[in-house]
Amino acid sequence: MSQPTLAFKSLRNPNICDKRKLIFVHNPKAAGKSFRKWLGFEGRINHGFPSYDTPVNLWDEYTVIVCVREPIKRALSLYKFMTHESYQGTMLKAFPDIHSYDPLTFFTTIMARQRLFLAKQYKYTHHFGSNKEPDYVLRVEDLDVSEIADRFSISDPFPWENSGKNSELVELEEDLYWYLVNHFKADYFFFGYRPKPYDEFMDTQKLAA
Repeated sequence: MSQPTLAFKSLRNPNICDKRKLIFVHNPKAAGKSFRKWLGFEGRINHGFPSYDTPVNLWDEYTVIVCVREPIKRALSLYKFMTHESYQGTMLKAFPDIHSYDPLTFFTTIMARQRLFLAKQYKYTHHFGSNKEPDYVLRVEDLDVSEIADRFSISDPFPWENSGKNSELVELEEDLYWYLVNHFKADYFFFGYRPKPYDEFMDTQKLAA
């Protein structure tokens, strides 16, 4: 086997299983780690968009699973993950002081310079080369995996890997809240979410903390 072939294989999307004809699209901060474990995927993490890292013929033929989440809760989950002192990921090299970022600094920086880390979720549910929609677009808030479990003969309970690990309240200013709502308006439209009034959203955060 030639070296270029080996290099190509090492870059292949790790969330594709040819044996089961299954593709899991790993939308960040939407139960992706739990899904990968439950579906039996191992190896490196890949948050790539299907249009760029999934062959269109496989997208059309295989079962495609995507999970989405309420947009602001997802954004705040990413904020808490990347600003926590335990975070040692790739963004730390680009932004060495990211652990000290307040919400305004974090979101304006990420949205301006690193859009992939806070991409709009609809980009994970489309393939530019195909008209096919994912077979399953699931929402974290009302997740039901029973049909998938039956289809792929999965008997293990869904693991919920990161649930409740960081329930700290994020002090989000009202102007920033509505800025984020507007930024993610396509996700609200496509996935049936409705933005809550600011005070109601903050009260919900407090109850969950």
